[in-house]
Amino acid sequence: MAVYKTNALVLRRIPLSETDKILTLFTREYGKLSAVAKGSRRTTSRLSGATEPLMLLRALLAEGMNLDVVTQAEIRESFPLVRGDFGLFLRATYACELLDRLTVERDPAPEAFDLLLSTLYVLQRAVDPDAALHAYELQLMAQVGYEPRLDACVRCERDLISGDLSPGGFSPTRGGVLCLDCAAQAREEVLPFTLLALHTVIGLANQEDARALAATEIPIEARDAINRALRAHLRLRLERDVKSTAFLDALRIGAMDDLLSAPMDSQARD
Repeated sequence: MAVYKTNALVLRRIPLSETDKILTLFTREYGKLSAVAKGSRRTTSRLSGATEPLMLLRALLAEGMNLDVVTQAEIRESFPLVRGDFGLFLRATYACELLDRLTVERDPAPEAFDLLLSTLYVLQRAVDPDAALHAYELQLMAQVGYEPRLDACVRCERDLISGDLSPGGFSPTRGGVLCLDCAAQAREEVLPFTLLALHTVIGLANQEDARALAATEIPIEARDAINRALRAHLRLRLERDVKSTAFLDALRIGAMDDLLSAPMDSQARD
């Protein structure tokens, strides 16, 4: 049985029997993969803490018939500040879910690994966690080819950056920003999207300096427009919402208690 070492981030885990877990790992060398961590549900297991979501590991795995097996795992980073803050933990969980949804197994994507890892570090010291999260969304979408069109009207292709045109809204269906004329003629849903929102999103999409991103704040006037536009854009590309999106929305408007008290079947439908 062949064995290999890899750096891995734990995206999620599900129980398997009374003692084991199935992990979804994102590795820098091999991309996303599923693996069994035998005995890791036992509190006395050396793998117990290392196999929780958001852990950065140096892992030793053995190739299996259906699933590989985690035989050793050394925790390199546990992101304690993220784990200790509910809002940060929810955003980090969303980031992991989004990467899981946008990637396929065994397709190496070192840039995606580096982006998620950098985002987790930035979240620990971010002045505005949503700035870090939206930058992550935009940059991850660019890596997989789902990025929205921002530099020009997605319908008439006239320049919205250096010209005299102003954005008239965001079209999730077309996948980008519309000018005022095209927004007025559109038959599909057009979401409000101001010039401030446009410039903010472009800045986040191009921000590669972690220290600068941690210090970035989204203007209050642009927050709702950016949240709605990116959520709708991703929903259409993925064909449904990422599960934790509803919790993030509730957190942002201070309605988390209402969401948690809602029946589970209604949360599932949303």
